[in-house]
Amino acid sequence: MHCAACKGNIESKLKKIDGVFSVEANLVTNVVKVNFNDKKVTSEDIISACKEIGYKLEEIEGDETEILKDNSYKKDIIKLIVGGILLIALMYLSMSNMREVAVLDARKEPIWLLPIIELILTLAIIGIFFNYYISGFKSLIKLSPNMDSLIFIGSFFSLVYSIYLLIKLFINPEMYYIYESLKTSESSMMFHSFFDSAAMILVIVSIGKLIENLSKRKAKSTINELLKLRPKYANVLIGKEVKQVETKFLSNGDQIIIKEGETIPLDGLIIDGVTSVDESLLTGESLPVLKKDGDEVIGGSINKEGTIIVLINKTKKDNLLNKIISLVMEASNMNTKLTRKVDKVAKIFVPVVILLAILVFTGWFIGDSIQGKPLMQTHFMSPFDEAFTFGVSVVVISCPCALGLATPISLLVGSSIFAKRGILVNKSEAIENIKGVDAIVLDKTNTITNGELSVVEIEKIIENSKVLDRIYSIESFATHPLSKGISDYLKDKCELDKTFIMISNVPGKGVKGVYKDETIFIGNINLFEETYEGDDKSDILIKMNEKIKEGVLPIIGFSKNEANVIFLMKDKLKENAKDFILEIKKAFKRVILLTGDNEIIAKNIAKEVGIEEVISDVKPSDKGEVVAKLQNEGYKVVMVGDGVNDSIALTKADVGIGLAKGSDVALASSDFILMNSNLFDILAILRVSKLIRQNISFNLLWAFLYNVILIPLAAGALACFGVMLTPMHASMLMALSSVTVCLNSLSLYLHKNK
Repeated sequence: MHCAACKGNIESKLKKIDGVFSVEANLVTNVVKVNFNDKKVTSEDIISACKEIGYKLEEIEGDETEILKDNSYKKDIIKLIVGGILLIALMYLSMSNMREVAVLDARKEPIWLLPIIELILTLAIIGIFFNYYISGFKSLIKLSPNMDSLIFIGSFFSLVYSIYLLIKLFINPEMYYIYESLKTSESSMMFHSFFDSAAMILVIVSIGKLIENLSKRKAKSTINELLKLRPKYANVLIGKEVKQVETKFLSNGDQIIIKEGETIPLDGLIIDGVTSVDESLLTGESLPVLKKDGDEVIGGSINKEGTIIVLINKTKKDNLLNKIISLVMEASNMNTKLTRKVDKVAKIFVPVVILLAILVFTGWFIGDSIQGKPLMQTHFMSPFDEAFTFGVSVVVISCPCALGLATPISLLVGSSIFAKRGILVNKSEAIENIKGVDAIVLDKTNTITNGELSVVEIEKIIENSKVLDRIYSIESFATHPLSKGISDYLKDKCELDKTFIMISNVPGKGVKGVYKDETIFIGNINLFEETYEGDDKSDILIKMNEKIKEGVLPIIGFSKNEANVIFLMKDKLKENAKDFILEIKKAFKRVILLTGDNEIIAKNIAKEVGIEEVISDVKPSDKGEVVAKLQNEGYKVVMVGDGVNDSIALTKADVGIGLAKGSDVALASSDFILMNSNLFDILAILRVSKLIRQNISFNLLWAFLYNVILIPLAAGALACFGVMLTPMHASMLMALSSVTVCLNSLSLYLHKNK
């Protein structure tokens, strides 16, 4: 696809097919995503429909990242060098009338020799860039004109009219001689053709296209960096043998050996070995992460020390690296009211320009014919010359490219900046939606706190080391979320007692372990109240309730008739939570802590970080209602959560920000995903989104103003003041418009992380 008109033509054609639900064409990545009913439509039907309007479509099977392999522009550069040399020679010859010493003196040489050489050079240049003629002609014939159509019309008609003038020169050469002045009878040849325009349009546009394509490649640099993270080969353990296999042939269940310094090819599970892993290019986290048996590793991360054996446990499609690349690619398509309007304008842009060029030509030709001479006699010999110049200039100067690239290239650069920081853009519309947000709702667990309760203190009721050993053993093997905090606290104080018969969870209350002589319970106040039968039950309940009021969670270890120990647990704040709240208050009118925890614990956490508004005891299903209530009060809401029990609230909010855990990026309800759970990335989202919006606004403003101002100028609006644009000038300005948009978008890379 070359321009916004191409995008509009493809989307319009495919949407008309019965059974197609939605179509998204991406001008930057040249990918079309089609959602269709495969009982009504086949992929062959879609490919065939595109072929009808002149576009070749290929279905991407398997790994869509294959389409992003770096294209070589050596061929384009060579064509430009050869075309440029020929153009310089052509321009030198065509301007010979303006120099005192001509290359070929028309008074001594045959008067047709110079134009013939110009024609040969022009045809050579057209041959080099003949792809514009093929593409432009096909698009016109199939009634789906695009930018190539405009280039083709401008160059082709300049060539045809110049050949017509050359034929006239052969028939009647005398008409091209003029007297140099009234004081002398010496004459010189005044023959001006449009061969130079026909050639220059192609060369200048190709220069602009090359710069545009190189800009696109720069914009996709982050994706290409991510692609390079995947090694070409991997060492696969097959039985007792190790075989080197291409990464693309790896599958779920393969065991691969990763040596020190090697890159992990796909997501998997460490089944042997201990190492530290560099995940910085994927999550934005600069420090290496310790990994041991049973830990998950991410494809694309680097094994920093030791040798490990990794079991691949995900398909290629589900790998984090692929998901990140897909999200960065998709982020370059924004679907807002403004972009939809731009797409509508772009769709009719080329046909309107062609019609306008015809009207301009007709108007000038009729006007000059009535007057009997061209308005600008110093530049044109006949009314047709003048009318033709203005008509062709209108066609050549019009630029749908700038309109089409204004949004996607800025979005791609912006999403690349986000990705480098470990922020993924799940829905690019959020970059626009985040404008004007004034209320932020923060989930507590895994957002403000680490989400892992740890023991801050214990109170022994009865000294019994045997029972503590058993509690440690039960918690070490249990799967309850609180078990890790207790086992971590006891691991240096107790020894494992593996004589238990069974360990099981008591849903919502705790765990129990069955030994031959007794059953040990470790759980919350509800489990204790329901199960304990000892005489001191009421005293212990009073003590536990007091601890709850102090903002800690009491977990008690006991048997049926004997209470042994109370573990006082607390969820630790994230390292930068206090500083983050201090900064976020400057950006939002309201900062609210939303949690399912009890009021006392919630208020203690809020007080610790500096949040005044707290909404506690909220069920996951009711969190969405809290967001909706704020919206009804007139606030534009950002919801921040871990994506598990916050999905309804994340979806209902104007902007949802999800905090990923490890390799989990499947947070479909989030607009943005924070890969390293750094709260300060929320401020980065606000800042970078604003930069992207400003960049897009400049691009669109430039694209519209360029066309609104320069098309009338090319049509001869200021000709009465002696101001005009030739097709050569028009081609330069047209190339400049696209290049300006691309370079402005790339300026986003100058953004520095604060």
